[in-house]
Amino acid sequence: MTVLSVRNLETYYGAIKALRGVSIDVAQGEIVTILGANGAGKTTLMKTIAGLMDPEKGTIELFSKSIAGQDPDRVVRAGIALVPEGREVFPYLTIEENLRLGAFTRRDNPAEDLALVYDYFPILKERRKQAAGYLSGGQQQMLAIGRGLMARPKLMMLDEPSLGLSPILTQEIFGIISRLNAEQNVTMLLVEQNAHIALATAHTGYVLEMGRIVMGGTTEKLRASDDIQEFYLGRSDAGERGQKRWKRRKTWR
Repeated sequence: MTVLSVRNLETYYGAIKALRGVSIDVAQGEIVTILGANGAGKTTLMKTIAGLMDPEKGTIELFSKSIAGQDPDRVVRAGIALVPEGREVFPYLTIEENLRLGAFTRRDNPAEDLALVYDYFPILKERRKQAAGYLSGGQQQMLAIGRGLMARPKLMMLDEPSLGLSPILTQEIFGIISRLNAEQNVTMLLVEQNAHIALATAHTGYVLEMGRIVMGGTTEKLRASDDIQEFYLGRSDAGERGQKRWKRRKTWR
């Protein structure tokens, strides 16, 4: 079943077209990753889906219902939780207050979900009465993910979860992302510059270049691609392959 369907999406920053006819799908129970360099349009795509930016053209459907151009609170109520780039926790509120804010659209008691978050992130339970501003970067990322889970989302979107984290913490965070998907069946759309760990974690992926989707498929297919290996996984080849790399890259577009 398709959870999210984006078709021919165009979004502008003033006169600059940041997204150029982007189309992606996210199936239920999958982790889908969006790869791309800085400025490719990854965060713009996430913000447009989340209602933080309005699309100029195109459609965004969650379970076949249009959410394009809706206010962010309505997008959250529809079932999408965004874990933003830079985490954006509330530094002067306690950890538990931050988590409870993630359940602001719900009218039931979120105690069960709070217990689930603490089960996945024990350090948050230990420090739940402390101000979030005193957490390390990795702990703030855990808090941001936990806050997203509190909404019981149909789709969780994570924007650069490894940003500013050490390799060890990055592995820990992505291990938890994989567990949430496998154990809780959380469907995820993941934007990540670390192509190695993104492709190792996700089921399918897309490559975004200059606002356009230039490649897509299973992560096995993407990892096997010479283009992905050369430009995103850091493989260096000599000889004729190396001489043709820019010519082949041009054919993506």
